[in-house]
Amino acid sequence: MPAVNRSELVSPGGLVRTVPSMDSLLGLPAHPLIVHIPVAMLPLAALGVLVMLPRRSWYERYRWAVLAVGAIGAFGAILATASGEDLEHTIGRVEGREAVRAIHEHAEAGELARTLAIVFFVALAAWVVVPWFLDRRAKVSSVGAAANAGSMPRWLRPVLMAVVAVTAVASMITIVNAGHSGASEAWKDLEESSVGG
Repeated sequence: MPAVNRSELVSPGGLVRTVPSMDSLLGLPAHPLIVHIPVAMLPLAALGVLVMLPRRSWYERYRWAVLAVGAIGAFGAILATASGEDLEHTIGRVEGREAVRAIHEHAEAGELARTLAIVFFVALAAWVVVPWFLDRRAKVSSVGAAANAGSMPRWLRPVLMAVVAVTAVASMITIVNAGHSGASEAWKDLEESSVGG
């Protein structure tokens, strides 16, 4: 079984807790591996949203699969940010504050990407779950006025569709920005070492 890196957290009361660190995964730096989860899954979820927008039958067929892919992507964004923060601390310990300042733009872009991935997932979950719940409640209700009370307002579905589409685009923009800044920084270091060496 591979060794798990651990970090210590000190609570305000002075209690020290040891928690697993996300510095490495199977002996490799975890961050470059984990970032591929949101980089693959969030665009796939956004593509799923685009497929479901024009036809209600496609929405009905693919909504749960797209929601699952979005959940994996959002969770991956959270893991990528956590592993990036651990990597940032490791870089600070090994290479110093100047090296941490060099990756600051990427760290900020990653945090924004994580936040918008979560917002996208929440909007996607609302678009999938709220209509499903209201439709289900309407079907269970008795015939007549009670059935109408459980149905969804006509304006709700288009509003949720618009919110999901906007958050999908915003999430994709931030994922691309974070990925570009991280790759640029990684390749810049590689180019500098090969030119200087």
